[in-house]
Amino acid sequence: MMIKILFVTDIHGSDLVFRKFLNALSIYKANIGILMGDLCGKMLHPIVKQVDGSYRCTVMGSQRTASSEEQLKEIEKDIASMGNYCFYTDPEEMNRLRIEGKTIEGRIDERAAGVTLGAGKIDDLFRKAVVERLNGWMKLAEERLEGKDIEVFMAPGNDDLMEVNAVIDSSSRIKSADNQRNIIGEHEMITLSWSNPTPWNTERECSEEELENKIDQMVAQIENMETAIFNLHVPPYDTLLDKAPKLSEKLVPSTEETVSAGSQAVRRAIEKYQPMMALHGHIHESPGVIKIDRTVCMNPGSEYSEGILKGLLITLKDGKIKNQIFVSG
Repeated sequence: MMIKILFVTDIHGSDLVFRKFLNALSIYKANIGILMGDLCGKMLHPIVKQVDGSYRCTVMGSQRTASSEEQLKEIEKDIASMGNYCFYTDPEEMNRLRIEGKTIEGRIDERAAGVTLGAGKIDDLFRKAVVERLNGWMKLAEERLEGKDIEVFMAPGNDDLMEVNAVIDSSSRIKSADNQRNIIGEHEMITLSWSNPTPWNTERECSEEELENKIDQMVAQIENMETAIFNLHVPPYDTLLDKAPKLSEKLVPSTEETVSAGSQAVRRAIEKYQPMMALHGHIHESPGVIKIDRTVCMNPGSEYSEGILKGLLITLKDGKIKNQIFVSG
């Protein structure tokens, strides 16, 4: 039996990349699609109505002005393509939001500055925007995949809100994979969205010990490790798949130095159980294919903010990996 998998990860809210993923399934004649977290974007842009009826918004450090519906739609599209969200407001509400003492433009920026989101209007707006886009993606997938013999599995990553699971679960076309054992032909796949600790204090991270326990609980469901697939968001520690820019004390990434940011628990699990294949993401800058003992470990990398789809096209035949190639578009 021949199985062709398109594996993509870390699209971080990019509407453009999600649409490319759906299109690429047919283009590459894949019968399985796996979209692993992180699925959520990171930033929320206010589009502020001015006294003259026009709207202003800051995008990538540049101020954009719109005076027509067409121009507004273009701004919305550009923001969505890079994985961010927007909301409409006015100067009066902007002042009220600033009183909350939170950075409107970036959740990651807030965490870097030591500010916790917590309850508040900005957090509510962000969560609403995340859920709305994901619901839109579920509807789009149902439309684009109708009548096609393609199975698509989706799971969040460590940076994703807990609300993400319920949205995926509600889909009639996308199969929720997180914390589950799924069957792909003659292969069993276990999926886990959690990561080891990060500097960003994300939604789904835990200690290495806890992560190891979570993996062991999933592994207990596997009947045949020879053909098993580990779909674990975080890559194994100290490999070519986990090299991230070194951060300064103020969390500014280095352009010259890298460090290993993967998980020791994931590495130990791969070394201990030796599944056929391990799929990872999390570290955008570290695409690659390596072997740990008999296990082929892969990370397609991510360039979501540029609107680029990065993936791995993996062909399985007779219970083995026939080949894998990097794809981009």
